[in-house]
Amino acid sequence: MKIAVCVHLFYPDMFEQIIPYLNNLDYPYKLYINLCPGKYNKKQVDLIYNYKPDAIINVSRNKGVDVGGFLYTFKKIDGDTDLIIKIHTKKGIGSELTPSASVKRKGLIPTMRAADKWFHDMMVGILKDVSSVNNIINEFKTNQKCGMVGFKLYNNLGPNEDEIIKIMNLINLNKDLIGGEFIGGTIFWVRYDILKKYLNDNTIDTILKSMPDGYIIEPSPQHAIERIFGYMVKSEGKDIKVIN
Repeated sequence: MKIAVCVHLFYPDMFEQIIPYLNNLDYPYKLYINLCPGKYNKKQVDLIYNYKPDAIINVSRNKGVDVGGFLYTFKKIDGDTDLIIKIHTKKGIGSELTPSASVKRKGLIPTMRAADKWFHDMMVGILKDVSSVNNIINEFKTNQKCGMVGFKLYNNLGPNEDEIIKIMNLINLNKDLIGGEFIGGTIFWVRYDILKKYLNDNTIDTILKSMPDGYIIEPSPQHAIERIFGYMVKSEGKDIKVIN
């Protein structure tokens, strides 16, 4: 199976935390890195190429946070890809102009500690160790019903229903799927052909145009698509799984 690992590296200093997880992927893969202008330096780029010399690095504006970065990257993925691993960095702090809801409630340090735990929980859910990763790949190989794998299943909408409906109308996704399961946090494995059915260059460009620059709290197009990724899987009659 051909695997594409797509990493939205908004915080390039976190790549060193991602490397040990990637080392658990004892299987050939293509590494796609998305960076944002003004957020990285040469040393950080060199680290990526030293780790994987054939990595493909893309630079895009910070639209739609990790989901937007993934959509920019998705347009560049090889068309014969079988599986995608979607990863992004997370600190939970929002931005200076728009602090996250957690920062407002709990303060900066508690928020960063909680986000760090959440990030590693999600990464363990997809790249825990060599054995777990092999189990996930084997599940995709032997079970055609397996469409997506991640750390934990959710089904909440939050305040995003209007944004969800807009995007579902755009990509012709049945709105009866609203409220179904999805992988919270948008770190997951997924079959490429499922996403490709709904995400062509035109729909991606339209979605990206609707996304604001920088960090934004809910409701937002990116929080809507977090849920819609799961709805796409269910629409194709596939299952979303947690595999240890």
